[in-house]
Amino acid sequence: MSHVSRFAEFLSDLQQLERAALPSHGLLILDAFAKHTHFQAGAVYLRDGRDALLRLAASSADCDAPEFLEFSAGVLPLTPVPQLVVTIRSQRDDMGLLALSRSEAGVPSEEELAFANVAAAFLGTVMTNHRLLQETREGAFQLKSRLWELESLYDIGLSIAGTLNIEELADEILFRMISLTNARRAALFLRQGESFVLYRSFGDVRSEFLAEDIARQLLKEGAPLAFEAGSDCIFPNCSALVAVPIRGNNAVIGVLAAGDRETREGGIGAFEANDLRLLGLFANQVAIALENARLHRDALEKQVMQRELELAATIQRDILPKRIPQPPGLEIGAWSRPARQVGGDYHTFFEQDGTLTVVVADVAGKSMPAALLVSALHAALQLLVEQGRDLGDIATELNRHIHRWSAENKFITMVIVTIDTKHDTLRFVNAGHNPAYVIVDGEIDTLKSNGLPLGILGQSKYTIQQHPFPPGSTAVLYSDGITEAENMAGEEFDNPRLEEVLANSLDAPASDVTRRIAAAVEAFVGEASQKDDQTLVVLRREAR
Repeated sequence: MSHVSRFAEFLSDLQQLERAALPSHGLLILDAFAKHTHFQAGAVYLRDGRDALLRLAASSADCDAPEFLEFSAGVLPLTPVPQLVVTIRSQRDDMGLLALSRSEAGVPSEEELAFANVAAAFLGTVMTNHRLLQETREGAFQLKSRLWELESLYDIGLSIAGTLNIEELADEILFRMISLTNARRAALFLRQGESFVLYRSFGDVRSEFLAEDIARQLLKEGAPLAFEAGSDCIFPNCSALVAVPIRGNNAVIGVLAAGDRETREGGIGAFEANDLRLLGLFANQVAIALENARLHRDALEKQVMQRELELAATIQRDILPKRIPQPPGLEIGAWSRPARQVGGDYHTFFEQDGTLTVVVADVAGKSMPAALLVSALHAALQLLVEQGRDLGDIATELNRHIHRWSAENKFITMVIVTIDTKHDTLRFVNAGHNPAYVIVDGEIDTLKSNGLPLGILGQSKYTIQQHPFPPGSTAVLYSDGITEAENMAGEEFDNPRLEEVLANSLDAPASDVTRRIAAAVEAFVGEASQKDDQTLVVLRREAR
């Protein structure tokens, strides 16, 4: 047979490599050499991964070859000793060795060398094609896998983002996390200070383990943590654990933990790098969902608070005077402004048997609790005044009532004044309230406190004090929001400024005095926001 015919048949046999699986390539090459050349023994070595080791791919029956070889080895430890060694190369790197031994002594002919070089080149091409095909398939698989992950995460994100109830959201988070990782146990921890508190779990959990041992590392590094091989972790007796921080607003706000990942074979396996990556992406969605749920909860609480304020404001509007009385011989001016939607100041008027009784009170606190206490004060006052009791008894009964039914830190300062125009007198009780002012014949005097605020001590008793109040006299009752009003510099309006306004309004009508005091306070505070309610009542007897 001619050299050309033998070479054509040799190539024809090598072409079977393209249709054969990669592990059988070595045997096919050796068979082709044994059939068409004098090389009857040999071995094929291929690179084992990316390192310098070569793994035996195939050897002839009469060739003793080791399992591994160093790529840079000099004399190959094969028996018989190979007479020809050819490197199998691709365009990128060396892929292996072809070692051959002749059945006859002597140097390989040029024809045999050509056969060996063609076989090595062909094998390099086939192996390169196989590797490229494998990489393409793996790339396509990875692409499909990533697309599936993205679609799953997108669906999960929509699902949990639409859950605004924090309890339902926590259950949904655990269910989705178990589905993503095939974990048997899961837990959600939320941050409190420098530790984490168990909020929801599926399976047994040792909540104190995360709070004590892993919390500092998670807060410091902010990266997922994985544990394996029976560590006594968050989940008792678990084989594998992963803890992934939930980051929101540049801080760790919680932790997702999963334990014991089920393998396809039904056993327990460690969490892989892809599991950590998926959980990291999932944790980002959880952070957004938790923040949405928190904002929703805050909005609901704000709505409840707003409804509470509106109800309290309604209560307060209903109990404050609808009109200012106009008893004969008396002028009355009144002004009030709450610091918030609902204040703790209170004032009212009673006309009875030719006398006028005026009450100005200040309840400790704001909002609904203050409104309820003002309501209780108003109801009790109505009953006690209608019974015709004197001011001392009224204050004493009010004190007992407030002390009994209000909280320990709640009290009321009050000044109650009765003007008797028949006897030209002003009787009053001041229960821990600001000193009221009385102006008689151009002289400014004060009605100072003569008892504790209502509700401090249940056994307190209050006595009436009296002051002359002839025609032309003026009485000024106010809450501490007037004298303690602050300007932008933090200075208080204080009593001297109030007394200056009074000194310049000795003969002014009650309505004018009220207006001047209110204007002076507003001019003093300017744009500064006020911390306390402001109430003012001015009483003036007409001059004869």
